[in-house]
Amino acid sequence: MSKGRIERRDFLKAAGAAAVASAWPLRTYAQSNEPLNLGFQNTSWGTVAMVAEAEKTFDKAGANVSFHRFGSGKETRDAMISGRIDVGVLGGTPFVVGAAKGDMAAIGIAMYAGKTNAIVAARDSGIKTVKDLKGKRVASQLGSATNYVFLNKILPKFGLSKDDVHIVNVTFQNQVAAIVGKSADAFAGVEPFPSVAEVEGLGHAVIDYSQFDMQPVFLAVNAPVLEKRKSQLVAFMHGWLDAVHIVNKEPARAVMIVWNQFKAQGYDTKEAVFKLMLTKLEVKPQYVPDLRQYLDDQAAVLVKGKQIASVPDWNKILDTSVLAQATKS
Repeated sequence: MSKGRIERRDFLKAAGAAAVASAWPLRTYAQSNEPLNLGFQNTSWGTVAMVAEAEKTFDKAGANVSFHRFGSGKETRDAMISGRIDVGVLGGTPFVVGAAKGDMAAIGIAMYAGKTNAIVAARDSGIKTVKDLKGKRVASQLGSATNYVFLNKILPKFGLSKDDVHIVNVTFQNQVAAIVGKSADAFAGVEPFPSVAEVEGLGHAVIDYSQFDMQPVFLAVNAPVLEKRKSQLVAFMHGWLDAVHIVNKEPARAVMIVWNQFKAQGYDTKEAVFKLMLTKLEVKPQYVPDLRQYLDDQAAVLVKGKQIASVPDWNKILDTSVLAQATKS
């Protein structure tokens, strides 16, 4: 590795992805000059936003969008509640809390991300199953949907409780470093970091989340923005759908561009990381039929834990009009 390059174990200290080229025609829509501020996290969950930014799909759709990257969905949600972000990519837990507390709605789904989350054990840790986590230190980002599912769905399935593991609050970007530095025996993480650990031989995935949780990642919007800037959101959705098309239809090209972007930033990792990561993305914008029940169940747990006061009315919060207009026009 040449001088000045970032070592592989330091890869996890930053996240992000890149995008692919698009030759789709320019569309124009009536809108104000004020940009829509889009917030997304620097993990696989922000892939569509990263593609849209790199390939200027919003510009081509006539949408004025400003991009803002965050370390987690919780940070994005907090920025939305404060009014700094208009549209945000949020996991289930931050979205439910934001909907209950922050006058927030959704205009679609960024992806269903169950396969992008995994419990990863450090190399030579001796951890082969979830049961082996008892008494171990697990790095997990508190307040995230990833942490919520780990504690409330995965551990109980294996006869364990929150008290059976030692949770170490570590951001997603620093979780591989935690197992390499032995401050944690395992981590509950999101792509690309499980793939980094696997491809680099630093750890192995014990289990992914797909059999426990669909992990919907929401394209959330502040309710006043939905009410007052509808035409902008429709243009935004056109640009979003163009980026979805790129991710779904040109995966090999996407892998190369994502990989090249990381190399350009000085990260010394392998193409195989991004090949593996993209196989785990289920990118589609529609709400699935059992989503409302999923949200009711999660909200009920949060009410019981006194994190929110009541279960939100999903019929009001899950907007379908923006996506419908974008797909028709």
